[in-house]
Amino acid sequence: MPENVAVLDERDLARTYNTPAYDDPYAAVMDYQAVMRYASEHPNKGSGAISSALEIPRGRIRPWLESGSKPDPARAIDVARELGWLDARYLDREFVGLNTLVANVFSGGSISTGRFEPSFALNYREHRSHVIDALEMVGLEYGFHNEESDDHATEVRPTEHSSVLGRTLAVLGAPVGPKADLEDLTLPWYLENAPYETREMFVLAYLANRGTHHRTKDTITVQEDRPESYRRELAALVEDVAKEPVTVGEQNVTVSAAAARSLGIQPRYESERIANRE
Repeated sequence: MPENVAVLDERDLARTYNTPAYDDPYAAVMDYQAVMRYASEHPNKGSGAISSALEIPRGRIRPWLESGSKPDPARAIDVARELGWLDARYLDREFVGLNTLVANVFSGGSISTGRFEPSFALNYREHRSHVIDALEMVGLEYGFHNEESDDHATEVRPTEHSSVLGRTLAVLGAPVGPKADLEDLTLPWYLENAPYETREMFVLAYLANRGTHHRTKDTITVQEDRPESYRRELAALVEDVAKEPVTVGEQNVTVSAAAARSLGIQPRYESERIANRE
């Protein structure tokens, strides 16, 4: 996909919804748009006349005309467009944020089954975690949860348009539901043809959440109790971005010290080592 073309397709977003009256949820969007366009062009026509003209059941379109309701897929598309997600290209601020949030679903978050509501665990930087910057980049307010809990990690969640965000991330390839249950888990489809900057940001966000640093060496270990095919795919992505060796173990991926340095990742225990040498 060319870098100057929008990544998201509104049809895919619409099709994350269940619309009982339509086999294809996007057809509900097209009907709604046709009705509203016809009504604006014929302001003296009532719902009955519009129903006959467009051959859409009157009971379906009356709420659209009289109470301002919309099919859920149409509302989601409007939200995504207003926030700039649908027009965003790879290097646009909005897509940089979406890409980062997708990486966070894989490495430290989740999207609930059914409601498509995402939540993101804060990493070792806590309230300075990059996921907060990402939510701001996509234009959403957020709130923190489990801050006083000793049993659960503090999470950040959108306080508006949560389901639309979750569905958007799912369209981009973020897993929905428990990742441990997904035997065919794969990395997002858009990374294959994405520019280097997009792939690099995904890798850096992923490693910031799941990478384990060591006190005596600069390698980074990523524990991944996921299918071997996924670990190999992840290792190949990191190695391609870093241009240095990354290896796959039985339940982990190891980023070599050379790869970590190439990615510009600062060892978390560096200050400790300097103090010990002194």
